[in-house]
Amino acid sequence: MDRLRSLQRTIESRALPDSDASFVDRLSVTRAGELVHLDFYGDHYGEAFVDLLDALQDESLANSVRSLIIRGPDTGANGTRNWDLSSLANSPVSFSRLTHLSIERTKPTDHNRSIVAPIYEEEGLLGKLLAKALQLLVIETPSTPNEEFFRLQNHPLECLSVDTGYDHQGFVANLARSSCFPNLRFFEFGEYQETYMDDFSTHVTPIQDYRTLLQSSAFASVRYFRWFNPVCTPAELAELRAMRKDCQISVLRWTLE
Repeated sequence: MDRLRSLQRTIESRALPDSDASFVDRLSVTRAGELVHLDFYGDHYGEAFVDLLDALQDESLANSVRSLIIRGPDTGANGTRNWDLSSLANSPVSFSRLTHLSIERTKPTDHNRSIVAPIYEEEGLLGKLLAKALQLLVIETPSTPNEEFFRLQNHPLECLSVDTGYDHQGFVANLARSSCFPNLRFFEFGEYQETYMDDFSTHVTPIQDYRTLLQSSAFASVRYFRWFNPVCTPAELAELRAMRKDCQISVLRWTLE
């Protein structure tokens, strides 16, 4: 793991003694036999993040990663924090032993909307990453993936945590029509939250998509649904809960200022 040790030293060398701890880039590496668990904290536009993505394009390293966590300070441009994973998604490497991928989602206290995209559009990046990680059990992402995410069959994914970001991309409807995650047990979904926009209501997921999802075979294995910021009436929520009494539906609401 010389590549990881070198990467850690490079990241550490850039830290200034008087820097605020919340802005110090760092990479935590935990070894478990031949496998590694990586926890990266840094600026989404910083050199450390680019260095991490470059290192992960080494096939031997990529195939040894068991879990990958990507997170950082609440920084951004024009209110957006872009985790641009396009170089990794478009690389030839695979993550044959990766079981947990977490890309930090937007927190209630954040001033920037987190997304997975070079600029604003997800462009199938998450589907490409999923195709590289055929043992993935858990994924957490601040953007909804497009239809490419649902092309695989019988993927072992068990936990799926997704925020809409700037475009729901028909995610709920696509999931309802899919047959790719037969082992899915836990589902989190954060609805579109740009409430300051005049046409906000036209960008949220249609309530009919949720009805279709809860009644679909794709959702039959799910036992816990945590729903963030749903745009629905109490009556509609009660209706959805009645559709799947064997699935616990929890609702949490907050607004990004």
